[in-house]
Amino acid sequence: MRKIKIVLIVLMFVFYGYGFSQSQQTEQNMKTKISQEERIAVLEKRIADAGDDFVSLTTAEYDLLLSQAVGDIEGFEPLATIMGGIMVGYGFPDGPKIYKTDIQTIFPNIPNISEGEVFVIFDHVKGSNGLDYLDRESNTEIKADSSYPENDFTQLKLYIKAAGSKSYLFGSRYVNLRDPSDSITVRVLGALGGEVVLGAVSGKVVMELPTNITGLTLAKEDIGIEKSFAGGLITLKEITDDKISFQFKGDRRMIYSWNAYDNANAILEIKDVLIKDELHTLYAENPKSMKIYQSEVVRKEYPFAFGNEDQTAPKEASPAWPEKISPATPIVYLENNDPIAIAIKGRALTDLKQSVNKADPESPENKLIAAQVAAWPLDKQNQLHEAFEKSINDYPVQTHLNVKIFNAGTFFMVFSDFGKMDQKKMAEEYDIRVQSLGGDNYTAEFWEDSETHALAVANNTNVEAIEVVKELIRLSSGKESVSDEDGIKTTKMVALRYTKMMALLYTLEKDGSVSFHDPFQPMMDFIKQ
Repeated sequence: MRKIKIVLIVLMFVFYGYGFSQSQQTEQNMKTKISQEERIAVLEKRIADAGDDFVSLTTAEYDLLLSQAVGDIEGFEPLATIMGGIMVGYGFPDGPKIYKTDIQTIFPNIPNISEGEVFVIFDHVKGSNGLDYLDRESNTEIKADSSYPENDFTQLKLYIKAAGSKSYLFGSRYVNLRDPSDSITVRVLGALGGEVVLGAVSGKVVMELPTNITGLTLAKEDIGIEKSFAGGLITLKEITDDKISFQFKGDRRMIYSWNAYDNANAILEIKDVLIKDELHTLYAENPKSMKIYQSEVVRKEYPFAFGNEDQTAPKEASPAWPEKISPATPIVYLENNDPIAIAIKGRALTDLKQSVNKADPESPENKLIAAQVAAWPLDKQNQLHEAFEKSINDYPVQTHLNVKIFNAGTFFMVFSDFGKMDQKKMAEEYDIRVQSLGGDNYTAEFWEDSETHALAVANNTNVEAIEVVKELIRLSSGKESVSDEDGIKTTKMVALRYTKMMALLYTLEKDGSVSFHDPFQPMMDFIKQ
């Protein structure tokens, strides 16, 4: 089991290469961050050296490139951010005008990507009345078999643009909405009609990423020679002043792309392509050679959401907070002297630290394991990567963290930084509270300020928390009384300033002991197979 956990943590760094950015960074933290920057620099140099040619990348290298933030784009209003570098929102980067019928997507300029390989597909577009306005009939978003179509409507038309010294890709697509009350009236994003406003949007950016690209060069001396390629046989047929042709016997879908070159080995513009049976003819000016490519195309989905699901319920079900304060989900914290709370709090810091310590990528054992994983077949690496993504996306949900804040990158960074902090300092600066999730499940929550946290959860109700805040204001100010409005305002400020920073999941076993759920259990299970 120990080796399995070490493998798991090493793979986190192999796939994502996250560094640590908190002020409590140690020398090891900084070394990890530098290693990531060096990895990106090496990767970008390899891409630059390839020039106009294709460059073979793994899915992990694509994710590394996509994790780099593009920065602020004038005229663009991001509503959701994925992987740190993919942004979804309104507006065009060339001006302030906002087109609310369209959704725009911006992401770092990665190689090997062209039109027809990036799509934006919606799950729902809900109004503040709780109804879904997404038109599933016109330009269908979801097929009858629940699969997602990739077609001319859902795909992005891509443009390369610049933000300072960095370039990025920009794409846009129309969103078909229809009023569900009559199934006739067409609506647009941000203008659903009447008193109904946009409530919550959910969807995904889909990319078809070519990995493990390999190429075969064919020149005049290869004419008439049959060669193995892409699971079939390829033969260069002829080269003339205006075209170059080849015959391919095999699955045409296995061919990824091709380039034609002049006598200086510069890439030529291919003016037309004619395919008849097995014969492929590329029309270009004075071609001297060509290179044909094969690859393994990996479909990656990057989910996004913006808006607030809580705002999509009918108004009758959501009374204004000042009139009646009632949490949607009751929060139950254990008393400090509760045996379960004592057991969990007594081990939470150690569990966190031990889990992160196993992640040291510089240890000889971890380096060896990382090399072994790199030798796995691509499909097995992809499955492992998917298990990793699932684990770090599911854990914030399981522990009731704010999933809009704790995306995969944020969760892993905070988790890692907390584990690297001095345990004594952690105990002084953070209040650990144990919340019951029902049944035998509990969370150990790390709060940034113990006094304020006590106010926020006083007697487990917002009403009583506000009364505590009002009393503190009255005592500190010398006032005879404090209004409900001032109490609510101060409580809201408290909630914004002091937040739950991390949570760990535990289960009470039948023998009375508590067991810690490692955030990356799905990956552990995969490795044990």
